[in-house]
Amino acid sequence: MSPARQDPLALLRSMQQESVAQAPALPQEVEAAVLWSGVAFRLADMMLVAPLDQVLEVLPAPQSTLVPGVKSWVKGVANVRGNLITIVDLPEYFGKPSVFVDDRARLLVMNMPGLHAALLVNEVLGLRHFDPEVERQNLGGLDDPVLAHLTGAFLRDNVLWGVFDMKSLADSLTFRHVAA
Repeated sequence: MSPARQDPLALLRSMQQESVAQAPALPQEVEAAVLWSGVAFRLADMMLVAPLDQVLEVLPAPQSTLVPGVKSWVKGVANVRGNLITIVDLPEYFGKPSVFVDDRARLLVMNMPGLHAALLVNEVLGLRHFDPEVERQNLGGLDDPVLAHLTGAFLRDNVLWGVFDMKSLADSLTFRHVAA
């Protein structure tokens, strides 16, 4: 039977069978690893990451107004888009050398309801993404006052990144009691 006389439905079925036989396989569905993401920053010689939901924004260190009668780690208050923000020198809070305010120093504005504060840190290193199943580390054996506010750590390229919990810091009585 010539192709012109062949049943059209049979012709379509044979074309479909040929297409299916020669078609490349569909890509396999691969489940991507769920990564933990945070804002990376340097506090003196420590590398830390804060959960994204705890950081409202990152800013260069603005001009601030000193507040009399407060502890030395409270560097003052600053007007940030109409909001009065208390600036806390985080390294100094933990007994480390105060932040030298240069081009790398940054403020991490805390995303804590009812608390208008920003943490002055030595440097912000951008976002970091970690695979919790592979890179999660135990913090045993370390001795530093910052550890009270770490919820864990990640190890990548021989760098230990502590997970800094701003909520734990904000709930701390020593952090909230700023009077000298």
